[in-house]
Amino acid sequence: MNRSGFALILCLALVSGCRSTRPPETAVGPRLHVLTYNVNWGGPRPDLAAEVIRASGADIVCLQETTPQWERFLRTALSMEYPFAQFRQSKLRSGGGLAFLAKTPGTDVAYIPSKTGWFDGWLMAFQTAAGPVQVLNVHLRPPVSDSGSFVSGYFTTAGDRLQEMQRFYSQRRPDLPILVAGDFNDVENSAVLSWLKTKGMVNALPEFDRSTATWHWRYGLITLKRRMDHIVYSPDLHCFSADVIGAGPSDHFPVEAVFTIARSNIQAF
Repeated sequence: MNRSGFALILCLALVSGCRSTRPPETAVGPRLHVLTYNVNWGGPRPDLAAEVIRASGADIVCLQETTPQWERFLRTALSMEYPFAQFRQSKLRSGGGLAFLAKTPGTDVAYIPSKTGWFDGWLMAFQTAAGPVQVLNVHLRPPVSDSGSFVSGYFTTAGDRLQEMQRFYSQRRPDLPILVAGDFNDVENSAVLSWLKTKGMVNALPEFDRSTATWHWRYGLITLKRRMDHIVYSPDLHCFSADVIGAGPSDHFPVEAVFTIARSNIQAF
């Protein structure tokens, strides 16, 4: 290969694989620390999961795949750190529950049942130190077909995830900043995240980290990895930092991000 050909390949690699990130900022003034975590409904060692949540110090925690057993354990284990704890169990899927843990009380905006036969969406509003915000907690359809195939499901289920997000997002309050957090079961260039981008939403993690996986699964001699957990925010918020916490017993790692409200004329609810 001549020098010009090598230079062209190197340039393409740099453009496609080495997009720049911005450095984390030290939060100044009132801030909002959010964490999302798919705890794995059948996962062992809930005490380790509770410790990860506690150590994060997050103000608002969005959980996916909760069960009545998880609810009983976490209500007791984290009652001091998170006096506000709300759980909803799925009527369609075992282990399909959602939960909010928070240091300050929240109020329901909407609980949106699934129309695809999978998981629901849940919107809550919080009056935080940084100001009022609403959080949409999601667990979108996994890439598995109705017959149970992950191969065909990988290619055929993106439309369901987009439909779910559009329905859930439509129930938001237009007067409040919004965060969408949870297990999207999809990657950053997916139809779901592309659609949210058209609404002015920004995916927090890729601003600071473009490679760390949020999901891992041991399969024989290899470990499968993907980035399926996201925190997406509206433009009236400013993100100081976002990262993956590489700890806990689940097949998912928690994702956290720190924000402030960038628009000063938002009123309390």
